Amino acid sequence: MLETLREYGTDRLAETGDLGTVRDLAAGYFTKLMARYDPQLRGPGQLTAMRLISAEYDNALAALRRRCDTGDAPGAVALALSLTWFWQMFGRHRDAAYWLGEALAVPCGEPTPDRDCAQAIYLSNRVDTRPGMTAGEIAHDRAQIRELTNRLLAYPELPGPYGAYALTLAFLQEEKTALAIVEHLADGDDVWLSGLARMFRARLAENAGELDRTRTDVNAALARFRQVGDRWGQATALPMRAQLRQYDGDLDGALADLREARSLAGEFGSLSLGDQVFSDLRWIDLHLRRGDTVLAIALTESARERARRATSKELLVLFDAWEAGFRVRLGDLDRARALLDDAERDLDGDTTFAGDHVRTLVGSARASLCLETGDLAGAEKALEKAYAAALETRDLPILSLVAVNAAAFAEARGRHHESAVLLGAASGLRGAHDHTDRQVRELTRRGRAALGEEAFAAAYGKGWRLDGKTAATAADPARLRGELRTAHPDPG
Repeated sequence: MLETLREYGTDRLAETGDLGTVRDLAAGYFTKLMARYDPQLRGPGQLTAMRLISAEYDNALAALRRRCDTGDAPGAVALALSLTWFWQMFGRHRDAAYWLGEALAVPCGEPTPDRDCAQAIYLSNRVDTRPGMTAGEIAHDRAQIRELTNRLLAYPELPGPYGAYALTLAFLQEEKTALAIVEHLADGDDVWLSGLARMFRARLAENAGELDRTRTDVNAALARFRQVGDRWGQATALPMRAQLRQYDGDLDGALADLREARSLAGEFGSLSLGDQVFSDLRWIDLHLRRGDTVLAIALTESARERARRATSKELLVLFDAWEAGFRVRLGDLDRARALLDDAERDLDGDTTFAGDHVRTLVGSARASLCLETGDLAGAEKALEKAYAAALETRDLPILSLVAVNAAAFAEARGRHHESAVLLGAASGLRGAHDHTDRQVRELTRRGRAALGEEAFAAAYGKGWRLDGKTAATAADPARLRGELRTAHPDPG
């Protein structure tokens, strides 16, 4: 009935020649509405703003389409920027990439601060929605980002929070420059921007294995988001703190953080399916560390269904690899093997697949399975693949996972000293001793039994004190193979 009424109204307006005028008035109204409520997404009015923008979302997109169709480039970009943080909060990267692309496609004159900010945010979201980009496309985007970076820095002032957001996204391509800008924002007077910058900085520090700095920035970001009343910011920072608490052995504290994050997220509505799956993985990992295996398995089934509905091959392969790893720990080797066979078939069958984190997880899980079945040659081959992929990620915590499996491989060859050194190197890469991971605990227990407390502590400490580059080299399976064959000339 409503559609019939809409068509009738449209026809009458067309007959009188007023249709274009009314559409322009509607576009103007919804543009102002989005501009009014967008800032409230970053403060105590967040819930009200979320509900209103969600309710009027289709109208806002219709307004954006009208701006594009009428060639109003400044108006289209301004409205798209007003929707940017809404897209970010709910993981609507496809919407962001599409609509920013549409707005930017409207011809205009010289570059403006608004337009350059929109371009930087567009390029960032395009990466998330176009896995398997060619080398030429990636190089083209990086060249654009470098050009954008120089222009953004030259402007005396940038629009609202989007200037800082665009700069941060652009500079993440150049980490040293990124860190300088993020540090400037982290110490600024804008409390919300300071919280966002500290959260960015915490993630950079985590990737570099600098968990002391991660801890400081996560706590500071959480405090700032609480100060301004940003529930989304708190729900994003709390799982990061929960991870640190797991390393420390404070599983009750980690549980409290994840519960609070879930409660806060429940207030502002459903996250994207991808975000929900990553949240599920955190919960499953925590349940396993707490020994709540039944809960972990039950959650795995519902999480897998969400991963399927997300229609992302990379996400589903990641989930297969992650589940395979914990199935190995539970002794369910047939299930682990089936999951890995599926994951590897998807990886090998898609030449555009570019997920190095996923390839690392798949290789690590396969190595664990091979070790459980006594297939040392298979474990070595899988470790080599995982190590090569982990190096490409430039993510030291993911490389630490390979180092732990290299420690398990050394132990299987009877090289308990090398195993202990690798466990220490894994902790150094991670930036923390992991006191609650089941595999690390078991390797540590067996290592102490084989070497004695003092010898194990000395070997572990040797690995812990290695600098990042040396620790990364120590985890190389090829290097480990050479050491083992030197010690045992007979390769069998």
